Amino acid sequence: MVHGPAVALALVEALEQDGRLSRYQYLPAIKAVLLRRLGRTDEAAAAYRQALELTGNEVERAFLAGRLTDQGDGPT
Repeated sequence: MVHGPAVALALVEALEQDGRLSRYQYLPAIKAVLLRRLGRTDEAAAAYRQALELTGNEVERAFLAGRLTDQGDGPT
């Protein structure tokens, strides 16, 4: 983030290529934040949905659902 959300997003996308992280709920969550900061709201909503699918923690689910709703796109 020191170099901005676009640079951070590129690093996150590189991490997505590592199959070991495919079920790691925080990866799509941070991707959603970065996409949102870049104004790419449709892609951010998809990443929030992916994070919602991966987390079983109800507090985290509520937070992610709230973020999704804040951008005008409720959870599905």
